Amino acid sequence: MSRTILIALLMIGLFAPGLARAGEDNVVTLWPAFDYRTAPALDYKSLNLAGPLITWQKKGREKEFGLRPFYYRASDPDSKHSYSEFLYPLVRKEKEPGQSRLSLLQLFRYDLGTREGGSARKFTLFPFIFAGDHREKGNYFAFFPFGGKMYDRFWRDEIRFALFPLYGKTLKRGRETTNILWPIFARIEGKNESGIKVWPLFGTARKEGVYRKLFVLWPIYFNYDLKLNTGNPVHKDFVFPFYLQHESLQETRKTVLWPFFNYKHDRVKDYRQWDYPWPLFRTTVGKEYHGQRFLPFFADETRGESRKRWFLWPIYKIEDTDAEYFQKRRHRVLFFLYSDLTETRSEEVGVRKRRISFWPLFTYDKIKGVSHFRTLSILEPIFPENDPIKRNWEPLWRIYQKKWDQQGSSVTSVLWNLYWSEKRGQERAWELFPFVSYFREEGRGKDVSIFKGLVRFRSDQDKKVLSFFYLPWGITWGQ
Repeated sequence: MSRTILIALLMIGLFAPGLARAGEDNVVTLWPAFDYRTAPALDYKSLNLAGPLITWQKKGREKEFGLRPFYYRASDPDSKHSYSEFLYPLVRKEKEPGQSRLSLLQLFRYDLGTREGGSARKFTLFPFIFAGDHREKGNYFAFFPFGGKMYDRFWRDEIRFALFPLYGKTLKRGRETTNILWPIFARIEGKNESGIKVWPLFGTARKEGVYRKLFVLWPIYFNYDLKLNTGNPVHKDFVFPFYLQHESLQETRKTVLWPFFNYKHDRVKDYRQWDYPWPLFRTTVGKEYHGQRFLPFFADETRGESRKRWFLWPIYKIEDTDAEYFQKRRHRVLFFLYSDLTETRSEEVGVRKRRISFWPLFTYDKIKGVSHFRTLSILEPIFPENDPIKRNWEPLWRIYQKKWDQQGSSVTSVLWNLYWSEKRGQERAWELFPFVSYFREEGRGKDVSIFKGLVRFRSDQDKKVLSFFYLPWGITWGQ
């Protein structure tokens, strides 16, 4: 091991002078072992080892480190925000002032923060363990299905259970529901509220002036009167699946042979809609809500600011959003096989965002004047807005990528910097490892190296130097 480290240090010492430049920015490479770059003017440093596998970056006080695809961490001391990802999406931990959260495949969640910092202090190992520290009611713990209690979970103020489904009790806005052998027996109690259920035979519940509910032979017959204490009371009648009706001052809905034949009249949004049968054929008539659907041949439907069109579903789809300050259009072929997205803002000139993906070949985007093309692109077309996917997985198969802006600056990389080039103003640098490298800096001349310094030529305004065999001195001429 020590002999290997010594050889590596000797190679770095041998090749580094061949690429270090007498200027602000420096580049040292030994493909694919390492790639080290600095830009002091931007307070930026980066180090990549073993191609895309190990990465380290520093810009100002922000730092990032990745061992792809197993681990990635970023921190910003100024904002006191940091995150760590372990084989994403398996584990993710995020920390910010007063809060710290840990999640495992969205099934396990643990809030590590403090209540004083606004944290909910929750721990979840779904569907077995639920624990936390409620701000008002204190600590709670539940181990499903054996027993326990929990607060503010599953849209309930309080849940208690023992040997589920043998016994359970929930509390929501003053309504207490007790379940025995859930879902067979239930009793509802509250202020001016009562109910009983013997499922699936019969169930009834009512709250004076608020609601009345009745079902017989669930799910065949339902009769509901809801929101009686509002200006929009609702009446529902279900004889499932033959006939369903929803009636209120704002809306009428009727269904025959659920879910196939439907009628809807929305008086607030002023439109009528017919399905015959759903989801193949639909007609919508209204000012802001209108359209036709005849799948799989054609569909053109507008819902307020959004419009969707299908041609030979699921082959080709067009999605439009035309809001007051925001416009978006997206073309899609076979869902994510091909996608073309354009976004504009009313307060901005030109296109704000453009993204084109052709799975799995490439993804191109242009955001605020900066363009980026990369190939291969395997996961990004499927999860286009997922930043953890982009930093943990996508670099592993990006055999070619290029970035450029409207000022003419550009960066190109092939096979994780086997060939790379950078252009900024009059400055230019490129390398094809290990054959040749070229640097040109404005006001500083040129630096050309063959085989990492076996033959090297440097020139500036005062002199020219030709050196051989990695020696730091050579033949000099000029002033």
